[in-house]
Amino acid sequence: MPKYSYPLVKYTFADGTSDEFAFHTLIPVKITNPETGESVRITGLVDTGADSCLFPADVAELTGHDLKGDGVKSSINVGIEQTNVVVYKHTFILELLSPDYTDVVWSSGEIEVDCAESNPPVLLGAIDFLGYFRLTVDYVNEELTLEW
Repeated sequence: MPKYSYPLVKYTFADGTSDEFAFHTLIPVKITNPETGESVRITGLVDTGADSCLFPADVAELTGHDLKGDGVKSSINVGIEQTNVVVYKHTFILELLSPDYTDVVWSSGEIEVDCAESNPPVLLGAIDFLGYFRLTVDYVNEELTLEW
């Protein structure tokens, strides 16, 4: 069973302070537009509270998608604090990278992902990403482990 561990990233609050257990669960991913072959390597936030992945408009555009182009499906999602967020659906291949960002260690195949103009971070949700893994977040040792 493949297994990779990633360091948790210490979070610093706006006032410059931090907390002993304030970490971001960031992992390296490669996001590819299967139609153009264009891709971007970026860190994604593991979000166990997200039903599915959400990408910023920048990722769609960097990989050759026209965010609001002709024929692009759109819908309204409910975001943080029940705020409505307009999203545009685009097809991607999502790949998990090794901790040093060099090797692709897992691939999703083609998935349809919501993209938001508001430019949130890359959120990695349950249905189309996390559901394929056994996820362990170890705050004591400051690491996140994915197994499949």
